[in-house]
Amino acid sequence: MPDRFDLLTYLSGEPGPDVAHPRVGDPVELRILQDGRSIEAYSAAGQRLGRLPPAEREAIAGLLPPGLASLVGQIAALVPRPQLQGAGRIHIRVSAD
Repeated sequence: MPDRFDLLTYLSGEPGPDVAHPRVGDPVELRILQDGRSIEAYSAAGQRLGRLPPAEREAIAGLLPPGLASLVGQIAALVPRPQLQGAGRIHIRVSAD
């Protein structure tokens, strides 16, 4: 296992209408759910922002030290989706030792 990794990933789906608009630079907590089959992203305020696609989930889960159930990352970019309302696709950068 590498000593350090940096990963740029994205969230599938969009935050619900009651979620504060995320901004580039905001911290994000990636939580591995108890079933281990999904990783969801939450804002610093505890609001659900979306989940990682399966291939991304597997890459991150495979790099986590045993017993670690979450990682902190930060929003790297908000990519608009033409003709769609909302925050757009949220890109997240995760770094860990």
